[in-house]
Amino acid sequence: MLPDAERLRKAGLFQRVYTARKSVASDVCVLYVLPRQPKSSPRMPLAAFVAGKKVHNKACKRNKAKRRFREAYRLLRAAIRAASSQEVPSDDKVNLRQWYALVWVIQDKALGAEFKDIMSSIQSCLQRANQKFGARRASSKEP
Repeated sequence: MLPDAERLRKAGLFQRVYTARKSVASDVCVLYVLPRQPKSSPRMPLAAFVAGKKVHNKACKRNKAKRRFREAYRLLRAAIRAASSQEVPSDDKVNLRQWYALVWVIQDKALGAEFKDIMSSIQSCLQRANQKFGARRASSKEP
């Protein structure tokens, strides 16, 4: 379970994430990211998991999908923290602290997906968001 300090709950912040229009998609989810402002303190991003009625009519099925995504993100977040403490330089390295908020919109294919597929999907979305919208991309544009 995610700590309360890392949960995204305010409706206004959801709207800010959606209107920023920074997203990457996989076959089981879509990740929306909101970059952190340069002056704000680096900390773990606020995370939210959304499964609408298009995923399934039954709330128990949608909640199960969200629980699986939450757990996969929690495990991946712990692995990223451990890797960042070892200071291993890599192109695939994901810096979660550069994001202010992450919103995972779960697709209907996630209901039948295996847990390892969910884990790999979350990891690939984070890596693609890092490449597409990350801090390194903004600094590499300068001559």
